[in-house]
Amino acid sequence: MFWIFLAFAGLMAFAVTLGQISVWFALLKLALMVAVGVIVVMGIALIVRRPKQKEIQ
Repeated sequence: MFWIFLAFAGLMAFAVTLGQISVWFALLKLALMVAVGVIVVMGIALIVRRPKQKEIQ
């Protein structure tokens, strides 16, 4: 939670420095990175869980 707040504060400083268009670009890029990270984590979770489910059955 602290790191999310710190990143948001950094984006606000970026907004003041470069203007709103650059900030929207940074927010969209951050959202894309988060989405890719979630997809990777879910993929790893599926790969890790599949053998365990087969062993239980």
